[in-house]
Formats: sequence, C-alpha cells, structure tokens
Amino acid sequence: MRFESRSGPWVIGCLLGVWLVAQLSGTGWASQADASGTSFYQFGLHLFRLGDYYRAITELKRFSLLFPQNHRQPAAQVLIGLALQEDGEPDAALAHFQRLSQSQEITDVNRLALFKLGELHLVQQQYRQAVEQFQRFLGTFADGPLVDRTTYLLGLSWALDGHPEQAQEVLQLLTSDHAWSDRALALQQELYTAAPPASKSPRLAGILAGILPGAGHLYLGKPRHAITAFLLNGLFITGAVYALLEGLEASAAILLFFETGWYLGNINSAIEGAREFNLQQRQASRHHLQTTYAPPPLTLDQLQAPGIGLRLQF
Repeated sequence: MRFESRSGPWVIGCLLGVWLVAQLSGTGWASQADASGTSFYQFGLHLFRLGDYYRAITELKRFSLLFPQNHRQPAAQVLIGLALQEDGEPDAALAHFQRLSQSQEITDVNRLALFKLGELHLVQQQYRQAVEQFQRFLGTFADGPLVDRTTYLLGLSWALDGHPEQAQEVLQLLTSDHAWSDRALALQQELYTAAPPASKSPRLAGILAGILPGAGHLYLGKPRHAITAFLLNGLFITGAVYALLEGLEASAAILLFFETGWYLGNINSAIEGAREFNLQQRQASRHHLQTTYAPPPLTLDQLQAPGIGLRLQF
C-alpha cells in the first residue's frame, strides 16, 4: 500500500510529461507544416508573376491539396482562377470560379468569384450570361467592394446585348458620389446620341430580287453581285425563249429548270445578304462600345491595391 501511494504521483508526472512532449511536438510539426505550405504557395505566386501560368496552376493546386488548412488557401484559389484566365482557358476559369461562388459562406473569395463570372462572360462577348451573373452579384452583395464596378459593367452588358433602355436605367444608379460615375455618364451620353446601326430589310431585298434579278443586291450596295445575277438570269431566260421559238421544247425545259434554281438562289442570296449586313452593323456597334467603354479585366496588382477594398492577402 505504501508503494502504491508513492507511485501514484510518479505515474501522473510521467503522463503529464508525455502530454507536454506531444503538445510541443505537435506545435512544432504544425509550425513546420505551415512554413512548408507557405513556401509552396510563394513558389506558385512567383511563377504567376513570371507569366508561367501553367506551372503556377500546377504548383497552386498541389499546395491546395497538401495544405488545405493553410491561411493562404483562399488566395491560392483565386490565383488558380486568374492563372487559368491568363493562360487562355476561359472555360476552365469559368468552371473554377463557378465552384468558388457556390460556397454558402459569404467571403471575399465568394464575392470575387461572382464578379469574375460576369467579367469572363463579358470578355467572351456572352452578354446575356454576363447580365445574369452581374445581377446575381448585386442580388447577393448590396454594398461593399466591387459593387460600383459591377453596376457599371451590368449597364454596359445591357447596352452590348442590344437593350439601351435597361442600360440607361442601371447606369443612372451611379450618381456623382460613386467611383464609376464619370464612366457611366460617358456611356449614357453615347447611348443617347449615337445613331442606331444602319440596317437593310431582308423582306424588301427579297421582293426586289424577285421582281428583277440583281435589284436586291443593288439595294444592298453590291453592284457586282447585282450585275452577275442580272446577266445569268437574263441569259437563261433568253436561251429558253429562243429554244421555244425554234421548237426545241426539251432544251427550253432544261434551261428553265436551271433558271428556276438561279432565280430562287438570287432571291435567297439577297435575303441572306441583308441579314449579314445587319449583323455586321450590330457587331461594329458592339465592338465600338466594348473597346471604348469596357475596362480591362481585374489583374492581380489591382486586387492587391488598397482602393479595391478586398481583404484577400496574396
């Protein structure tokens, strides 16, 4: 009994010693792992800054897999998306930011991911999808970083999608106290004063081509096509009439068969030409708006700037 009473404190001391060693060892291992993870991250960031985006993506994904609890994990996820975009893989970047945006937790990563979805669609000229994503962003974040920029880009996306009224309605929200008010005002004035794109009526072009082959193309401003259509149809009709006058009914039927194809082709060509003209005019107008009023995509340096308002640490 006496031995047991003396051994009790010794056993407790041993257990405390073992626990203390374990804690110290665990703390050292965690510190070492954190330092190692930071080295992985810094190497990926270094490759990103060098423009070696493919290797940067590989290193940052390796970091994300090996060190999921590292405090640089949010920044790494954003960098992967930016690297995919810079590496010319917009679809992969969209998929990556889509995954980041689905987080239930409202963070700066979630905020930036929603914004980048709209921005990527805008860069790829997918204006309706850009509108949807920017609206989703503003429905989730009523204020804070990127709200003014998103509002402006939403208005621009509406304008590029061919809805100037909706664009004006959105741009009016950016009053003089907003950071993007000057850009919004310039775009509003452009939408007010710019003449609508020139257009040609496909129906009228087809009717003119039906009345006189070549007239539809002349209406479209294509005199060479008009002369060609007029001469070919004229030759076939003249040949068919001459064959009938000479009693060559079979030859006349063959010529009229081919003439029917040329005649209908002349009408269809005029209609399609009018549609192509209208499409080119709309594309030229969109190109002007996008090159003049669309800001360049957010870069890493811009995201690190104090004025952006994000708390991400790269």
